[in-house]
Amino acid sequence: MNETKRRAIAGAEAAAREIATGLGLEIVEFVFHDQGRRSQLRIDIDRPGPAGVGLRDCETLSRALDLRLEAIEGLEQAYELQVSSPGIDRPIRSDDDIRRNTGRAVRVEYNEGGRVVEAHGVLAGLDEDGAVRVASLGDERRVPRADIVLMKQEVKPTGPRHREG
Repeated sequence: MNETKRRAIAGAEAAAREIATGLGLEIVEFVFHDQGRRSQLRIDIDRPGPAGVGLRDCETLSRALDLRLEAIEGLEQAYELQVSSPGIDRPIRSDDDIRRNTGRAVRVEYNEGGRVVEAHGVLAGLDEDGAVRVASLGDERRVPRADIVLMKQEVKPTGPRHREG
């Protein structure tokens, strides 16, 4: 990749971050796959807290960013712009992931006494010592980060239930 393309991609990322911040969103991942005529610019966004992001957020960022990208020198070649949520199935690993997911329902698998156990509840954040706090039914469990095997968002079905009969 040449220097002009590197500067163009850096400019695109700066524009995406600026627009996202103005919309109350965060860029979780920004990736440009240079594949000749089929290049792709993929941006995963999120909003801290329980609400997260939806399709409308992705559309709004995509439209606003598209106008800015057209003005960036070095991005003249055709590429596909994809703006999406990082997905509920993505593991929660980094401090930023924990911060963004605080307030959301999670499932945590962790080592305890030589066996893997699960905790379900609302991610309450990180302690100063790095332990993850998970609140459930008025109780709060502290899980040392080193013991966590897997932590993901947990989605519970909502809406009317359909009966077959």
